[in-house]
Amino acid sequence: MTLMTKPIDFTDDYLAYLLARSSHLVSEQFHRQIQAQGWSTNYWRILASLSDVGALTLTQLNQRVLFKQPTLSKLVVKMEAEQLLVRHKHDADKRSVKISISAMGRTLVADLLAQAKAHEAKVLEDYSEEQQQLLKSMLRGLVVHLQE
Repeated sequence: MTLMTKPIDFTDDYLAYLLARSSHLVSEQFHRQIQAQGWSTNYWRILASLSDVGALTLTQLNQRVLFKQPTLSKLVVKMEAEQLLVRHKHDADKRSVKISISAMGRTLVADLLAQAKAHEAKVLEDYSEEQQQLLKSMLRGLVVHLQE
């Protein structure tokens, strides 16, 4: 180390901090944007998570939105009453329920999905397409590795 080089602080070289901090900053910017339009960030996260899948169990949805189970259960009931979600009972197991986005929910979230991709593009504009894909690929791989 030369006299001109400042050592990197622990947090600036610690993966968990870097992931949490970058997630917080990216999410905070976008959440302010959608809240200004009257959207709940919880509704956004649920609708976005269901936007490109057929249906998920409550457990599967919870793995995507990262809420406490009682919070998610209450939100699903509320959003179903508002006709944004549909709950489907499993024929073989009456206790099993799958949740999907309704046609109205899909219509309402479509613009937000486009806004989210535009926000992502702005966040990543200083990186090449190759770097962007590498970052996402590495993060997906990390998630898979940690879930094993």
